[in-house]
Amino acid sequence: MTTTADSKSRRRVVLVVTGTPEDLDVLQDQLGGSGYELEHAWSTEKAKERIEAAPPDLVLLEVRSFGQDGVEFCRGLRARPETEAMPVIAIADDCSHEQEDEILEAGADGLLCRPFEAAELLSRVRTLVRLKDLHDRVAEQNRQLLDVNARLDRINQELMARNRELEEGIAMAHRLQEALLPQEYPHIKNIGFSHTYTPADAIGGDFFQIIGMRDGRAAIFIADVSGHGVRAAIVTSIVKTVIDYIDMNDKTPTQVLSDFNSRFRGVLGPMAPQIYATGVVMMVDGENRSVTIACAGHPIPIHVNKKRKSAEPIMSLDDCGPALGFLTDPEYPTVEKGLGVGDIVLGFTDGIYEVLSPKGEMFGMARLERLIGENTRLIPRELIQKVVRETEEFRGTPRRPDDACLVAFEVN
Repeated sequence: MTTTADSKSRRRVVLVVTGTPEDLDVLQDQLGGSGYELEHAWSTEKAKERIEAAPPDLVLLEVRSFGQDGVEFCRGLRARPETEAMPVIAIADDCSHEQEDEILEAGADGLLCRPFEAAELLSRVRTLVRLKDLHDRVAEQNRQLLDVNARLDRINQELMARNRELEEGIAMAHRLQEALLPQEYPHIKNIGFSHTYTPADAIGGDFFQIIGMRDGRAAIFIADVSGHGVRAAIVTSIVKTVIDYIDMNDKTPTQVLSDFNSRFRGVLGPMAPQIYATGVVMMVDGENRSVTIACAGHPIPIHVNKKRKSAEPIMSLDDCGPALGFLTDPEYPTVEKGLGVGDIVLGFTDGIYEVLSPKGEMFGMARLERLIGENTRLIPRELIQKVVRETEEFRGTPRRPDDACLVAFEVN
């Protein structure tokens, strides 16, 4: 590539195509002293060979000697992309309009009549050479732009391919994560279950399990990993692995959370407590119509009392321990609660109520409790649908900023 500095420093080459030796002497006197290097060709065929070997900066074409060959030579230069911008000045004795029209129509940039006026010759040559320089710079910039566009196109194609791979991977992760969730509920005497789970993205960080126990009870485990998206989904798989290692039979909710916390911290290592999870364990006894519960920094489930038509937290906030992964030996008190026929216990993650209206107002726990309290007549599935619908309408869109999970059971 010829740079601007190179263009300014090198001598300009003018190819004189003429059958008249006297032209060379005159042109050498007038152009040589101004820094132009003259070369010559005695025929148009020799001129073509010279141009093929090393294109000059400008061609001075004497038309008297070559006649129609000179005209065709000029047309040939304009017909080829490599030489279409090469400046050509025709030299003639006859400067009639007919002669000028013919040579300009063939592609020459101007007609110069003998005898040569040195000032006019030099002005025309300088002007055309500058225009050729400008054309070359624009052409080079266009070439570079095409190269950049080609590289960008290749990069874009690579990114599209990677995005397709990522989308396919996320879709697979979504299906795998769905497989981690309960596919059916255990059969527990006097107890019916219902749930919904909506990740903020294709994959999320909320998790729950409903596990049948040997003594006829059921253990409900709900967890919410910090953040959402791919990172949260990876940690959720760890949560799934850890909870699967814990045998909940003959354990209290306190023991389950303590065991989980220890194993979870062991897996996370130095990443704890930067990565953590909240969780709640509820053990439901359908025979005795009661529930025991322990909480680890998680939203406290709501107890719906059908007889009193009330909805309130099932345990005190003071009885809720720290999030899972924060401390080495935290305390997670177990609370026991008796339930009546028709009562519902609704567990959830904070993505349910931590939604903002278009005006920036938080839905909040107090509003959630009121909403549930106003709909105590509903069965669990309908109550869950009501909560989801009302919070989406409050937000103004079904898309949530965080994962949302609700798990409910009803006493029959």
